[in-house]
Parts: sequence; structure tokens; C-alpha cells
Amino acid sequence: MKSVFCGLALVTLLLAGCATPPAPEAASEPAPVELSPPDALSERISHYAGVYDVPESLIRRVIQRESTYDPNKHIGRYWGLMQIRLDTAQTMGYRGTARGLLDADTNLKYAVAYLANAYMVAGGNPDRALALYVSGYYFEARRKGLVDKLKTAHDE
Repeated sequence: MKSVFCGLALVTLLLAGCATPPAPEAASEPAPVELSPPDALSERISHYAGVYDVPESLIRRVIQRESTYDPNKHIGRYWGLMQIRLDTAQTMGYRGTARGLLDADTNLKYAVAYLANAYMVAGGNPDRALALYVSGYYFEARRKGLVDKLKTAHDE
């Protein structure tokens, strides 16, 4: 009797492995839709990409990472679309107030200039440029002998 019970248990276990899994439940909430930035912002991104010779995709990556395209984002010492610090913008030639960096065009002008230096120091590597944008590029520029090649924002 014991062997019959063990045999039935074994067959049951084997057949259980053949059962089809239940169909996955439909998500209760729709997947988030990624919204594209306003056309006016896209035009300004393209403009500054051309002015400073930085890939648009890199600028968009920084904006997405730093502010998710919110020009009014302000966290601590960081301001606007690309979350640039006032003192950093000033090294790029900015002479306004910190609140002035909440203007999308102003923020792009000075932050993309800073990003262009990071991109140059990174040798055109976008991943490295992003890391240098976040952490600062001066010491690496000095180590590579590129300090004299660093630029500030210029008038178009």
C-alpha cells in the first residue's frame, strides 16, 4: 500500500510540472507615456547643440537626468533644466541671479557651454562627458593639458 501511495505521489508531482502557468494578469494601470519636450524647447536644444558642437542626444540625456525637462526645477544650489549651479554658470560668463537660471534659454546657454567643455575633455565620449558634467572636469582637463582649450559661453 505504501508503494502505491508513493507511486501516486510521484506521478502527481510529475504531472504538476506539466501544468501550464496561469496567464499573467493585465496591468491595472497603463504604462507611463513618455512625453516629448515642447517644440520650442526642442528648437533651443538643437540651437545650442549647434552653437557648442555637442550632440543633441547628450544634451537631452542631461536634461532628462537632471530635471526631466522641468525648467523650474530647483534643488539646493542647482537650477533649471540642466541643474547648473550659479557659480558654475558664472565661470561660463553668466552675470545674472540664480533665479535667472530658471529661464530655459539662459540655462541652456550656460549649461551646454559647460557640457561642451566636459565633452571635449572626455574626448567625445558621451558617457564620460556626462560623468564629467556631474563631477566637474577641471582636474581632468589640467591633467590632460587642456585647460587653455576650455571655453566660456559666447554670444551667438
